[in-house]
Amino acid sequence: MNHPAFVRRVLALVLTAAVAVAAALPGFAVYAMPIQTTYPQESIYLFDADTGEALVEQNPDMVRHVASLTKMMTALLVIENGSDLNASITIPDSLTPEFQSIKANRGHTIGLQAGESVRRIDLLYAMLLPSANDAASVLASDAAGGDLAAFAARMNARASQLGCTTTHFSCPHGLYDANNYSTARDLAKIALACYANPTYRQVADTVLYQLPATNVHETRTITTTNKLLQPGSAAYRSYAHGMKTGFTTKAGRCFVTFAQKDGHTYGLVILGSNSQNIFREASELLDWAFTSPELHPVQTTTQPEAAAPAQPEKPLTFWQLLFS
Repeated sequence: MNHPAFVRRVLALVLTAAVAVAAALPGFAVYAMPIQTTYPQESIYLFDADTGEALVEQNPDMVRHVASLTKMMTALLVIENGSDLNASITIPDSLTPEFQSIKANRGHTIGLQAGESVRRIDLLYAMLLPSANDAASVLASDAAGGDLAAFAARMNARASQLGCTTTHFSCPHGLYDANNYSTARDLAKIALACYANPTYRQVADTVLYQLPATNVHETRTITTTNKLLQPGSAAYRSYAHGMKTGFTTKAGRCFVTFAQKDGHTYGLVILGSNSQNIFREASELLDWAFTSPELHPVQTTTQPEAAAPAQPEKPLTFWQLLFS
């Protein structure tokens, strides 16, 4: 047997198998975690929004409660539904038990009431900026003919269309944790669809918004919960784009954001952090993405070689002078 040739064939087969396995691994992280995370069990997924490449991962496929990040899907479906966002809707009496349930679960609201007439666009702002759970329920009910379960089914169908494999929604706001879950990698897919939608981006990028007076409430001002958008915050970043924050006791602090600068766009999902650190983590990760020599190697220009110095002319010899 030709042993060297046999060994070469075996090594080639092993190398081919290794390459195939590596290619099959979902979202192989290229770079090591560049910051100190709060908990080793939290999920982090930083990715290049232009190429879809995963840049930094920590537990990206861990199934978790996702709290109000659920509202990204609700907003996307409401916008894609095609209804006139500037039109007003009247809140039906059938939502009163839902409002009571939200209150019993200590969910944030803007105090919507049955019989109140509110524009859809104002409900979108209330849902995405201060994360009003009652606004999410009203929008979902309106889009699904009063059937919140039917709306949840549409949420799951849309998630599947976007390529989510480990996501299930059971309510439009995420306040109820039971059977409402996803992963950081799946949420990145939903977030990309939201980021590509101009209406979603317009609403989510807003820092302050004035809710017009209704037949129940006077004019009110609401504020985003995204500290990367708040100029007075230590976490403020001018390159950030608002997407969504979230919190329940089971989910912990959750955050999705995008950032765009110098022709580069990055997306970030953080799940299971805490209130003291989540915006620090986000700002540090995005700062790294924009400044890392690993992602943006310095281009060096090659200097042309210097011409050899001219040699001084030698004086002519006697014989050269004689025959010149």
